[in-house]
Amino acid sequence: MDTNPHVSALFELQSRLMSLKLLPRTGWLQRGMRDVESIAEHTFAVASLAMLIGDQQPGLDRGRLLAIALLHDLAEALIGDLPASARRLFGATAKREAERRAMLELFAGLPQSDEYLALWDEYCAGASQEARLVKALDHLEMLAQALAYERAGSRALHEFWEDEGALVDEFPLVRALTDRLYAERNKLDVGTRFQMASG
Repeated sequence: MDTNPHVSALFELQSRLMSLKLLPRTGWLQRGMRDVESIAEHTFAVASLAMLIGDQQPGLDRGRLLAIALLHDLAEALIGDLPASARRLFGATAKREAERRAMLELFAGLPQSDEYLALWDEYCAGASQEARLVKALDHLEMLAQALAYERAGSRALHEFWEDEGALVDEFPLVRALTDRLYAERNKLDVGTRFQMASG
C-alpha cells in the first residue's frame, strides 16, 4: 500500500504529462507540415539549451532555470498547443488565464504546487533573468526547428522569421546563435532562388 500521500496526485500528473509526447506543435501543422515535433520534444530542446547556454551566463541559478524550462509549456497537457492564430483570436489575457487554470489543476495535491505556479508566473511575466532566458530560448528553438523544416523542403514558414525575439539582446550568446540561424536561412534562400532562376 502507498504510504506517500502524494502518490495519487503524482500518478495522475504523470499520466497527463505523457500526452505531451503525442501532442503536436500545431503551428507547424497549420502550415502543411507532416510528422511535426511534439510539445515534449520542443520542451526537451528548450531545457537542453537552457542548461548549455545557461552555464555560459554568469550569475544564473541553474536549478531555477531548468525548472522554468520544464514548466513553461506544461499547461498544454490540458489545453493543447494553441497556435498564434488562436492566441490572436482569444487574446493574450484569456489564453494566460486558461493556462494558469490548467497549471493549478495539474499540480493540485502536490506540496510544491505553489512553488511551481510561482515559477510559471515568473516565466510568463519575464520577471527574472532565468525566465527571460527561457523565453529567448523558446524562440531560438522555434527558429532552429523552422530552419530544419525549410531544409527538408517547406516553403510556408516565412512568418516565423519575421520577429527575431525581443529578448535576444539581453543574452549575447542567444543573439549570436540567432544571427547564425538567420545566416543559414539566407544561404538556403539564395540557393532556392538560384535553383528557380536556373530551372
